[in-house]
Amino acid sequence: MVYNIRDFIKDGKNATPAFVEAISLMQSGDTLLIGNGKYDMRVEGALVKHYYISNNDHGIKPIALPIINKENISIIGEGAELVFHGEILPVVVDGSKNIKLSGFSIDYEVPMYAQCDVIETSEDRTVIKFDGKQFWCRVDEDGNWCFYSESPDWKWERPRRSDVITLEFDKEGKPCHYSLPYFPHTGGYEDHGFLDCMYREVELEQLGENLIAIKGKTGIKHTVGHTLVMTWNTREFPGIFTVDSDDVEYSDIMLYHTMAMGFITQNTSNITFRRLACAPRRDKGRLLSVTCDATHFVNCRGYIEIADCNFEYMMDDAANIHGNYHVYEKQLDKDTILVQFGHFQQKGANIYRVGDTVNVIDAYTMDIHGEAKVVDFQVINADNMILKLDRAVEAPGEWWVVENISTAPDIHIHDTNCGYNRTRGFLLSSRGKVVIERNRFHNYNHGVQLSGELRDWYESGAALDVTIRDNDFTNAAYAGGSAIYSNPKLEATKTNKDLIYNGKLLVENNHFEQADKRMLWVEHSESVTFRNNTFKKNEEYPCHAPHNESGILVEHCGSADIEDAKEI
Repeated sequence: MVYNIRDFIKDGKNATPAFVEAISLMQSGDTLLIGNGKYDMRVEGALVKHYYISNNDHGIKPIALPIINKENISIIGEGAELVFHGEILPVVVDGSKNIKLSGFSIDYEVPMYAQCDVIETSEDRTVIKFDGKQFWCRVDEDGNWCFYSESPDWKWERPRRSDVITLEFDKEGKPCHYSLPYFPHTGGYEDHGFLDCMYREVELEQLGENLIAIKGKTGIKHTVGHTLVMTWNTREFPGIFTVDSDDVEYSDIMLYHTMAMGFITQNTSNITFRRLACAPRRDKGRLLSVTCDATHFVNCRGYIEIADCNFEYMMDDAANIHGNYHVYEKQLDKDTILVQFGHFQQKGANIYRVGDTVNVIDAYTMDIHGEAKVVDFQVINADNMILKLDRAVEAPGEWWVVENISTAPDIHIHDTNCGYNRTRGFLLSSRGKVVIERNRFHNYNHGVQLSGELRDWYESGAALDVTIRDNDFTNAAYAGGSAIYSNPKLEATKTNKDLIYNGKLLVENNHFEQADKRMLWVEHSESVTFRNNTFKKNEEYPCHAPHNESGILVEHCGSADIEDAKEI
């Protein structure tokens, strides 16, 4: 059956109830047509459900398009503009199979980030002005940031003491390569973990309406006439959340703005992204699109394909694909264990299916102390899960973790553009076959990163078979770093310099343009091959310290077959 959303709309000011009703009626084989035009989407009438979303903030979510427990349905936008008002999660695909969404855009009437113009600057004082039309800010009675909205559509205020990440944009609307991002923190020193080096203690002074002086040593002298972009919001409301589903395809979707990540996909198999984009609404004077990652995949399986996409002007990465290590807390029975989520923004997020294979690993050595299949699992609270296994495993040592090695998708990212974003292009951690080809990278930091880490986010795992070919790395890592970077963050590498974590890396037929040679930096991989690549000096951005004369640094790897890049 074919439904038309206009047949369900009763209130021209709020289309959310129409979408909730129409989708609830859809059965296998049905299609929902939206139709070209603008649709105002409000919180009233949304379906409300609690979700644990990995690498985001869990909680109650009002959902405008709830696609829950559906099979074989399509939603076709036909160029529809979905404009959201208030704190609402636009799209959820949950427990569903063979779902196709296409042909619409997502934006918010009131953006949940801040922009301000730099109107005066010195080494220890910057005066900024918010426009009072889309962006408002004042100093509260405690001397902290207070972002607020005077929009008649939605009035709110959000006091903030920390977690206000700031990035300078030039007059052309591009992130400044020489102005490092930082957190202007107003609350006195706190330990901010691995981000501690980015925090700057400042004082704020209210000089007038939406006119504020930032006083303190930030290490950066901003430029008058430039714009500071600040993200301060939580990660409660990403754009499109896909969870516990199979065979999902998104195509021809534009994300102008989301309150958190753009696309976050969790515990899902076989997902395809075609002709998706993240880009700011320049006609509204906005410089930022998505407030953190454009796309993020956690413990997915099967395959992931990203094709013909464009991800620009985000405040974080274009794509991050990884699993999650869980901390092995204790043995409840010989075949039943209690595990804990490693990072607070992974709380409660299930990453298992019955039949998955897990490894029990000593995080200090990366030695495997057992392999078993999952017979059953239970999320017992936001902090812990119980796993019942098909065989006995050892009781945990001092710091042991559990890795789900069945969540190892093949990854194919091709013909995609990403850049003008803080910070990186594609972060890839999967045991599956990974092919990155015919993409263009012009990212603030690394274009492609292979990681895996057990210090901060507990993101697994090893990248065992990666091919990077026929890509254009023109001004990738323009603010520093390496165009391609592979270096896991493990305690084990501190004591075992020769530890092999990642597998085979092939880098061939790529073109690099940089002010200096910073093409490849690899550590702790089984093998590295670098061949038939070209390099051209490009002085659009100033030099950073090159790795060495060749621009290729390979350390603590099993074998390396390296050809110098041909200079053109």
